[in-house]
Amino acid sequence: MKTILVIDDDEDLNEALKEVLELKGYKVFCAFNGLQGLKLLNEVKPDLVITDIVMPEQDGLGFLGSAVDTSLNYPCKIIAISGGGRITSQNYLACADAFGVDAVLEKPFTFAKLH
Repeated sequence: MKTILVIDDDEDLNEALKEVLELKGYKVFCAFNGLQGLKLLNEVKPDLVITDIVMPEQDGLGFLGSAVDTSLNYPCKIIAISGGGRITSQNYLACADAFGVDAVLEKPFTFAKLH
C-alpha cells in the first residue's frame, strides 16, 4: 500500500484529503507544520508528500530545505500547495518549484487534480 504524508495547518483540509485518499486505497498520515512533517517523513518514509507552504512553526519551504539529502534529492515525490499569504500563492509556488518539487497546486484545487 502506498503511503502519503499531508502537511497543512488547515485541519479541515488535512481531514478531507485523508478521507479522499484513503478511499482511493492509500495510507495517509497528517502533520500540521513542517517540523511535524519532517518527523513523520523520517518515521513513515512516505511515497508522496503533499505540503502547504504557509504554515506556523516551520513553513513548507523550511520543510523542503530540511527534507533533501546530501545529494539534494528528496526521498519521495513532493507536491507543494499554497493559497497565498503575504504574497500571492503563485510566488510561493514558484519558490517551491525552485526547490525541485514534482508538482505545485494552487489552493483551492479539486481532488481530481491530485491524479
